[in-house]
Amino acid sequence: QLSVFTKEKSAADEKIKTINQKLEVTANPDIQKIVMSGTEAHPDAKAVVFWDKANNRVYLNAQHLPQAPEGKQYQLWAIADGKPVSAGLYTIEKDTNTSLASISKAQAFAITLENEGGSAVPTMENMYVLGNVL
Repeated sequence: QLSVFTKEKSAADEKIKTINQKLEVTANPDIQKIVMSGTEAHPDAKAVVFWDKANNRVYLNAQHLPQAPEGKQYQLWAIADGKPVSAGLYTIEKDTNTSLASISKAQAFAITLENEGGSAVPTMENMYVLGNVL
């Protein structure tokens, strides 16, 4: 019983640690929140970028996107001066608590579904969400 309890406590401690890391990002008043809404092809999709402009770190909460199919992965893009720049690959383990990239400027952010490992350019027909930086 002690062994089972120790494993359960360890798992609970890890969940609490993850929640606290996410809270540090989402509650930080110096971080800009960019809400991304679903595209016409994916109207129910949603995601949020948390952009820490003090150190240019970008975090992503993409819990409102469908699970990526086998062999596919979501990729975040920053749109700067009309050009897409990769802002990192998303995994559920990175959700909100791990910076995906360092971005110094952007007018918008978008997420596309790419082959696992990402792409050098976005596949526009696979864009799920888009949000403008205000």
